[in-house]
Amino acid sequence: MLRYTQHDKLTGHAMTKKVLFLVLLLLPLELFAGGISTNYADVFIENLAINTEYKHNLPLKVTNRSNKKIEVVISVQIPQKDNLKTGAEPIRDTKWIIVTPEKYILEAGQTGLSDVFVKIPKDKKLRGRIFQFNIETCGFPSEKTGRIIVVPSLLSKVRFSVEKKKGFLGLW
Repeated sequence: MLRYTQHDKLTGHAMTKKVLFLVLLLLPLELFAGGISTNYADVFIENLAINTEYKHNLPLKVTNRSNKKIEVVISVQIPQKDNLKTGAEPIRDTKWIIVTPEKYILEAGQTGLSDVFVKIPKDKKLRGRIFQFNIETCGFPSEKTGRIIVVPSLLSKVRFSVEKKKGFLGLW
C-alpha cells in the first residue's frame, strides 16, 4: 500500500518570516520604552479662513517620562484613510502645517514645547470642509549604543474646519 505523506513545506513568505525572526534574535536589539507623553491626542480647531496662517494657541507639549536624556523628533503626516476621524479629509500637503522646533533634546523629566502653525491655501473649494493631519512624536535615546533600537512613538490627530463664508469684510 502506497501512502502519500505531505511534508511540511515552507512557502517563500513563511520562509522569509522565519529567517527575519532568526536574524532579529541574533542581533543586539534594545527596546527603548522609557516613555514620552504629549498634550495632543485628538485636537479640533474650528472656522479657519482660507489664505491665512494660524499659530495654534495650544503649543505641543512633549514630556520625557524616562530616566535618560532623549532626542525628540516631531513630524507631520498625511493620515491614511483608515486613520481618519469621521467626516474629515486628509490634508493635501504637509506644507500646510509647520511645527517648530521639530527636534530637540530633553533631559529626564523635562518638558519641551513646539508651536504648531496651520496655513490654509487660497482656494474657495476648501470652504466648509474638515481636514485632518497627524503629528508623530518620537523620543530617541540621545546616546548611541551601537544596537538596533526599537522606539515607540505617539500619534496625535489634529482636525480643523475651514469657515463656510468669506471672512471679515470679505477680504479673503
